[in-house]
Amino acid sequence: MATYKSSGKLDLESPAVEFIEHLNRKKNHVSFFFAAVDLRFQVEPKDSETRAVTMSVHGNLISESYKMVKATFTVAPGDDMTVSCLEYTFEFEKSTSHNIIQDKKIVESLLTYIRLSDVSYIRKVKHNSIDVGYPTEKCFKDFVNAFEDDDEVEMGGVDWQKKTFTMSFISATSMMENFETIKVTITIIPKKEGSRVKWSIEVEKIDDDTQEPDSFLFIACSVRETIQSKFR
Repeated sequence: MATYKSSGKLDLESPAVEFIEHLNRKKNHVSFFFAAVDLRFQVEPKDSETRAVTMSVHGNLISESYKMVKATFTVAPGDDMTVSCLEYTFEFEKSTSHNIIQDKKIVESLLTYIRLSDVSYIRKVKHNSIDVGYPTEKCFKDFVNAFEDDDEVEMGGVDWQKKTFTMSFISATSMMENFETIKVTITIIPKKEGSRVKWSIEVEKIDDDTQEPDSFLFIACSVRETIQSKFR
């Protein structure tokens, strides 16, 4: 089967060397919009001299249609050394007929993860969890009550035993501009002191034939802000 490539650039807020170290802090990374079993990224041995990182891509989305998918990132310092530019190249080796929409989903997912990693590193926040000082039972009850009173979302799947529920955005105009559906699953996890609020996001785009990592970044940040606002 033929090998296909997709290349481009992203501007980052992080300094080049620090961002490479941040990516290399762990070997395995999980897609923000897919479960780990469906899509995950693995960092290969780094090349610190060229500020390059290679990630191999794995999961059900890969095994169904590809022999191999990998992405190479090279980060160069910006003019003032406090920002940087990331150049990327994705390489796809197909095991079935070429599906450009599937390629774009993989590219979008990894680029979104890169953008979120950049934002998370600069702002010192996690993009899919918040630690709070409330006991798990109270935290879950308050969350359920807060979202039930929110006209922009629709609640579902409330499980008091597992401390999890789902919410779907139904009238958030700015968020729904490029997406047919935005569904968030929230789980409250007990900690030694307080609780951890974790969430995952499922989205369905209006147009699968577009590649817009910035729109995914906007959704991820908006969801975090919505969840965080319930504690104010």
